[in-house]
Amino acid sequence: MKAKKNKVILALMCTALCISFLSSCADNQPSGSQTSQQEADSSSGKEPIDPPDGEKSTAQQDAESKDISLPEALPKEFVFASGAGAWGTVITLNPDGFFEGSYSDSEMGDSGENYPHGSVYVCEFSGQFDDIKQVDGHTYSMTLGKVTASKEKDEEWIEDGIRYIASDPYGLEDGTDFLLYTPETPIEGLSEDFLSWWPNRYTQSEKPLKTLSCYGIYNQKMGFGFFTSE
Repeated sequence: MKAKKNKVILALMCTALCISFLSSCADNQPSGSQTSQQEADSSSGKEPIDPPDGEKSTAQQDAESKDISLPEALPKEFVFASGAGAWGTVITLNPDGFFEGSYSDSEMGDSGENYPHGSVYVCEFSGQFDDIKQVDGHTYSMTLGKVTASKEKDEEWIEDGIRYIASDPYGLEDGTDFLLYTPETPIEGLSEDFLSWWPNRYTQSEKPLKTLSCYGIYNQKMGFGFFTSE
């Protein structure tokens, strides 16, 4: 009987130890509500909340600025010329700011034995206006990027008795800050340097205009103006 009693006591002690061990393990486990919350947080897939106005990231601002383009009326051909002399620069500008163009300046008196018909300075080129922003209802600002010419400057060749000399794209070879004006741009307030290249300046005394009445590109550093023929 004594041996049997000892066995019962030993069994009760083992049971108590097991209960104590299981209780300790349960205390170290996260509660059901905590586990559910963690799983919900990891699998919610919620969209990030946009920051308040004025606190957008640089990446967001850059992405939005790239959406701005020039007027849909483009592409159009713009001419930079004085109206006197046999020179001029012509560019075709697209709404995304890309352009192609050419420059030529004839010097018929500059002739030689192999080029009796004179010399012509020329440039075929392409380029891109970037950082396009709409300043107001009729003005856009843009920055001139790299301009690439088809031939190296000062390269020479002769065709049909004319010597051709590769040159810079006159009007675009210097300056990076440009403005594009739409035909509705008021004349008042525009730069006199810009208007000195305006084709309609010759008719202002006979038929005064209050607006530009054509598209214009202004090289702010050089004071040059390119205009469409409307």
